[in-house]
Amino acid sequence: MDKTLTILAPASTITQYIPTKHRETNETSYSPLAGNPTKENIEAWEELIQPMVFSATESDLVKAGEPLDASVRLAKGGYVAALGVYHELHCLRQLRLFLYSDVLYPNLTTDNIRYLQGHLGTSISHPNYHSPFLREANITQGHCLETIRVSLMCSADTSMYTFEWVPEDHDRPHPRSHAVRNCVNWDKVEAWANERKVPLDPMLIRPQGEAERIHL
Repeated sequence: MDKTLTILAPASTITQYIPTKHRETNETSYSPLAGNPTKENIEAWEELIQPMVFSATESDLVKAGEPLDASVRLAKGGYVAALGVYHELHCLRQLRLFLYSDVLYPNLTTDNIRYLQGHLGTSISHPNYHSPFLREANITQGHCLETIRVSLMCSADTSMYTFEWVPEDHDRPHPRSHAVRNCVNWDKVEAWANERKVPLDPMLIRPQGEAERIHL
């Protein structure tokens, strides 16, 4: 017997689905986030992830099944939290930054690069684990790729793609889709997140009790 799981996460009450026709695959013609780095799409990505973290109440955590004693508290009260979609967008943005790192961050050190590789999903092997970059990379190894994989398989988009020759003499056919998807109304999600957002560098309470500003 099928059972519908009731999701009690804070934003579940504002989730609304709308039929959305899939765009063509020439993404740069319609998406302000697509394409090689430009001033405009860099700013668009920055704006997109601004409400990545928000202040959750004790009630929010209890309803979502999150442990209070192991959750990080905000210095101003409440708990630091993020919607899954923003966590995944953060990971996707990190992948984008790494792909274009030669343009966006031409002065990355070896430790910087190894940290990013470890966090995003490639294995690292380096004796210098006293470096804070490499220590964290070792802890979070494979985090972003695995986060995105889990999300994709959880939502499992079953709309159909077909292929076409564009141009006709191209070596390989190009995927396309004219499918209509049942998509979340992103405007509502973004509005909710913006209403409750906290800075990306909030004051957090460490386990020992002291407050520290930490960039998430």
